[in-house]
Amino acid sequence: MAELRRVDPKTLVPNPNNPRSSIGSLEELRKLALNIKAIGILHPPAVRELEDGRLMIVAGHRRTEGAIYAGVPEIDVYVGDQSEDLDALAAVSENFVRLDMTEPEQWNSVTRLREQLGYTDPQVCAALMVTPSYLKRLSLLAKLHPPILDAIALGRGPDERQRKIIAQASLDEQRDAWAEMFSESVEDDEDPAEYRVKAKDPEDTVAWGALARNLEQKEWYARDARFGDDLARKHKIVWMEDLFAEADTDSRYTLDATAYAAAQQDWLDNERPENSIVLVSDEYGYVRAPEGFITMGTWMATQEGEVMGYGLNPRTLKIVEERCRPYSAAKLDHTGGSSTPEAPKERPDVSGTGHKMIGEIRTVALREALGEVAETADPWELIAALLLALEAENVRVHGDASGNNWSEPTARTLAMADLFPEGSLVRDEKLIRRHAVTVLQSILNCDVSMHSGSGLPAQLVGVLFGADQKMPSMAFESFLKCYSKPGITKAVQAEGLASQNTGKEMRAALMNHVGEGHWLPEVASFAQAQDVWAQKQKKKQQKIRELESVVDDEDLDEMPEDDFVGAADDEADLSNGPVVPVTEPDSEETFSLEAPEPEQSEHNEAMQFMRDHLEIVVVA
Repeated sequence: MAELRRVDPKTLVPNPNNPRSSIGSLEELRKLALNIKAIGILHPPAVRELEDGRLMIVAGHRRTEGAIYAGVPEIDVYVGDQSEDLDALAAVSENFVRLDMTEPEQWNSVTRLREQLGYTDPQVCAALMVTPSYLKRLSLLAKLHPPILDAIALGRGPDERQRKIIAQASLDEQRDAWAEMFSESVEDDEDPAEYRVKAKDPEDTVAWGALARNLEQKEWYARDARFGDDLARKHKIVWMEDLFAEADTDSRYTLDATAYAAAQQDWLDNERPENSIVLVSDEYGYVRAPEGFITMGTWMATQEGEVMGYGLNPRTLKIVEERCRPYSAAKLDHTGGSSTPEAPKERPDVSGTGHKMIGEIRTVALREALGEVAETADPWELIAALLLALEAENVRVHGDASGNNWSEPTARTLAMADLFPEGSLVRDEKLIRRHAVTVLQSILNCDVSMHSGSGLPAQLVGVLFGADQKMPSMAFESFLKCYSKPGITKAVQAEGLASQNTGKEMRAALMNHVGEGHWLPEVASFAQAQDVWAQKQKKKQQKIRELESVVDDEDLDEMPEDDFVGAADDEADLSNGPVVPVTEPDSEETFSLEAPEPEQSEHNEAMQFMRDHLEIVVVA
């Protein structure tokens, strides 16, 4: 007869025939352990007593490992008396039948925890092992039209960017747009606004991109306009008030981009300052000087014939200003004549040496200022600063998907035009978030390339944002042909299939087994990058410890070059500081995310000197 016992989880014997061959990654196990520490084990593992009195796990290996990792001394287990055959059936069914909750189901559960049971968001996050940002993402579901929720439950919903755009529209606007999309897909007596996507429908049944574009509303602010009230009335612009705008700013805006652009162009054609010129824009949205003129850098002194140019940026609908001067013939006569004599150059107010000294002093001040706000800086300001840093002259991005043409602005350039139009940050969270995502999309890639590939960091970003869920099934012929015979043998055996005589037969068996389902081998997943990254961090940490044990201030110059090989690779460098090693769990301190403060020593000072003055080059 089954009974409930309290036992030490370390004494439980693993089932040698456990159908789940892996308990997941270390990070997943750590999350489970933190969850167990927070709320305990809600579903005790099932065990069977062996002849020698030991207890063997029938179902619940991950829960047992999580309890051990969390350092829990005792857990409850169900001791059953069924046969070994029934144990095997129970173990398989327990893993096979389980189905993850859909996002709408998760949100309904969170709503109940909040509203009926009174749990706070921090308590919900701790119990469910989700981040506040994930909870906020789920909260968007409360603002979506019910048929859209049904599509999300089927795994056919919009991506995160599209979901945010759709959720910003009212439910009535969503309903009207949904009805328009499916007006021809329903019978005469059915309401197209209530059309439900079915599991058998094609993947592209809902054009989520088009739906998001139809519902997207962009605000065009009066504070960014050059035209006044007269032109606003002329072009029938109706201003609305932004109730969340900062104090002492013009918070009026319109959603009519066409009228806004027409009023800006009207100002440009008829009301711009006298003796100015009109700048032109190319097909990429870059504003340039017209023919016969060139733009002048901000550092250039005023010159004779200089004029001010004004142009309309077709992307931002803002008026751009540029100093321009007439374009003169090249100083060298290319026909062989003598060059035009130049006037003697005046000595600059500050010499090059002086500017170099200013730069060094500014650098120290900048780093001190950043150090002071390391714990208190606004996260949106930090994101904007990182975007700005990507435009720095000492930063090169290989493989940027934007700006393929030399005259085309990159995503980073466009972001700076929107976020720092006049040198000060435009504190708009939506704008910063959108540009941050756009820049990440443009510079991160998973290409296998020594020069332009992003490497492991891109894969870790994919893990962070659930990119594995966007991966297609890899069970197709052209990919499977890339496997060696031993490789394809392991692949089919991992699916519980018998190996065949030839690779072709095994490829066919695997494709037939997967069918219309989804197969993603570990080698193709984003998640596998975590273990690779962790191993690299351990190696770097080990190298740092080796260096710190032998280096002191007196023999830096005598340090053999070989000692630095492998201390850094293409994913990171030593200037980021040592990585705190992960220790085996033996107490509650194991779960602290706080890194220990480094002890002051001559070795640490020597290491800092090395990081500041030595360049580590890795040659493949």
